[in-house]
Amino acid sequence: MRELKSIHKMGIRLLKMIHREDSSVIPLHLLDVCLSLAQIYAGLFLTAGLIDALLAGAYREAAWQAVVLLGATLLLGLAQRLLQRRFKSLGTRMWLIFYVWLREKVFAMDYESMEKPEVAEKILFSERTSDMYGGLDTLLNHYCNILRAILNILLSVSLVVHLCLTRPAGGLGLVGSLAGPIPSFGLFAVLLVGMCACSFRAFTKFAARQMEIFNSHTGVEEKLTYLLNNVYDNEKVGKIIRIYGMEEMILENTAQEERESRAYFEKRCDVRNAANDANNLVSSVFAVGAYLLAALKVVAGAVTVGAFTRYVGALNQFGSACFSLISEHGELQKICTTMTDFLAFLDMENPHASGSIPVEKRDDGEYELAFENVSFRYPGSEEMVLKNVDFRLRIKGKLAVVGKNGAGKTTFIKLLCRLYEPTEGRITLNGTDIRKYDEEEYRRIFGVVFQDFKLFAFPVWENVAAGYGREDERIWKALEQADAGGLVRNMENGLDTWLYKSVEDGVEISGGEAQKLALARALYKDAPIVILDEPTAALDPKAEAEVYERFGQLVEGRTSIYISHRMSSCRFCDEIIVFQDGQIVERGSHEELFAAGGCYAQMWNAQAKYYA
Repeated sequence: MRELKSIHKMGIRLLKMIHREDSSVIPLHLLDVCLSLAQIYAGLFLTAGLIDALLAGAYREAAWQAVVLLGATLLLGLAQRLLQRRFKSLGTRMWLIFYVWLREKVFAMDYESMEKPEVAEKILFSERTSDMYGGLDTLLNHYCNILRAILNILLSVSLVVHLCLTRPAGGLGLVGSLAGPIPSFGLFAVLLVGMCACSFRAFTKFAARQMEIFNSHTGVEEKLTYLLNNVYDNEKVGKIIRIYGMEEMILENTAQEERESRAYFEKRCDVRNAANDANNLVSSVFAVGAYLLAALKVVAGAVTVGAFTRYVGALNQFGSACFSLISEHGELQKICTTMTDFLAFLDMENPHASGSIPVEKRDDGEYELAFENVSFRYPGSEEMVLKNVDFRLRIKGKLAVVGKNGAGKTTFIKLLCRLYEPTEGRITLNGTDIRKYDEEEYRRIFGVVFQDFKLFAFPVWENVAAGYGREDERIWKALEQADAGGLVRNMENGLDTWLYKSVEDGVEISGGEAQKLALARALYKDAPIVILDEPTAALDPKAEAEVYERFGQLVEGRTSIYISHRMSSCRFCDEIIVFQDGQIVERGSHEELFAAGGCYAQMWNAQAKYYA
């Protein structure tokens, strides 16, 4: 009972979510339930009347009954047909809503939580189980089928009770006695108890077998999904495949995963077919008993031949409704079980409290940022990536953050942008802990171009304007400043040109061109603090220095931070901090650090031949 309560609690929660998203979905499905039952019972009553009229020779009445039967069947069938057409679009909408809810939750999570492997696993598992076992639309259909079965049982039982209460004509001896109310109820009770017991036993046995198969599933679809989405449809991977002759290996891997997947689904189909065979056997036995009960009533003169068809139909509806109630509840249990991880993902709370203090709007851009004994380790790791970093950022200056790969430079920036929170210590803005500020407002003061920057298969203007409004004059200014104006002007549709061919027939651009658009995006935001996190790592040191120097001129009057493991960005910066093993080991101007002959000087001399 506790499990039953838990399942329906989960199911009702999902139904409420569906209703909040689209208030027309559930009422339309309820209307479909009513129409389907009306069609069944209108057919039973009108057919019975038609047969009795024909047997009585009342052909005018029979003709009228036939017209009404055809009209009712046509109208109810047409209404259902229109609803079914509507349900196709609603089903697609329910499928999309499920994926939108997942993504909305991802966007609402803090970056630290989003990067956890278990979060990606929950998303992938939710998507896979939804595709395999049905999603929101399937859940809604199961509830509608359960409601239809309950209403069908109530309607059919009322007719069956009426059948059992009918009294036979007198003087029929044994037949008349068996057709009396008490024996009729007794026979019906035996049929009902036998059918329910056998159906429940079959359901329990085969449901347990299906859950056993489901729990033993190794997730082969995840491997197939990876191959199809990340290997076959990835043009960058295609180069590696051809250079190293990996075609046969990948095809064999795919064939192996496909064999395992097919074996899994064959097991599921075998169990489902066995369950259907068992239920069909139970239904057949019940149908024989139903015909026997109704035939006794006809022979005993308790009901007419026309009424026989009505009551037999009611008995069959009762049997199928009871079977449907059991089987649909089993399917509902299965889908609610698969939805557990989805709801658990939606219920995940961010580990860090969100602040609410608004960031002071300053026209002079005077913001003071400080790291106060900040240490940090990534979730699930014991190693500190940053160790006791104590640093105060000079406002409206140019800061270079240098060090070898893995020294902690990018982590330093992630903490500064509040993508992560310190394990120890704190970061302050104008003396206030940044965790107390509203996150969105705090991040508005940063314009960042990360090393792994991304452009989207959107129009150019959306890639540049990002989450801010479209102002063509400002967009063109940012593009010109980033040396991308000529690139976009040569595109057929200018700012409205789509990038890449993933969605529209867009244009493909090179890595260098993408870099310029990413720089334009940072400029368009017009943030008081601009950060370049090694977006030019693919360039040689001299070319990188030229890009940084040009960009430094563009952000004059703002605070700018340049992260690199190379020294070419340092000559034009006011201050340099050197990271090593998660600590700031040196700090000063280029001349000061070079003269000190420490870590910075060693790195500079090692790369000096590239700067000439």
